[in-house]
Amino acid sequence: MFKKLFIISLTLLLTINTFAIAQMRMSHEDRVKQYSERLKLNDKQLKAVDSILTVSENKFKEIVTEDRSQRREEMRKIMDESNKQIELILTPDQNSEFQKMLSERRSRMNGQGQGVQEKPTNWISCGNKVMRNWFRYKAG
Repeated sequence: MFKKLFIISLTLLLTINTFAIAQMRMSHEDRVKQYSERLKLNDKQLKAVDSILTVSENKFKEIVTEDRSQRREEMRKIMDESNKQIELILTPDQNSEFQKMLSERRSRMNGQGQGVQEKPTNWISCGNKVMRNWFRYKAG
């Protein structure tokens, strides 16, 4: 009985967690809209940013390695390249706002995948922590 309940709970938790992670990622259209609104892009700049982001997203899809660190490094190179291209089409005022956006993105991502232990902020995080501890207990 406990085993069935555990498996059902685990399945539900993983499903909800996967859905939550998918919701955190911005769609292409949302990202272009965010750039347009925050940077106050004109039509020409908007088309250029849209094409730059499209090219970088296609390059992300082409990465085939299973090695996480190598994949992360390749993605970082693509992002740096696209950021440099975007910087070239911006005015100085837009560029300073763009640098703020990049800084905010880095600070948001800084705690992810870096082994930083913080208090869980929601019940999904709490559930993940419980599950990790349960597996450690069973393995040990």
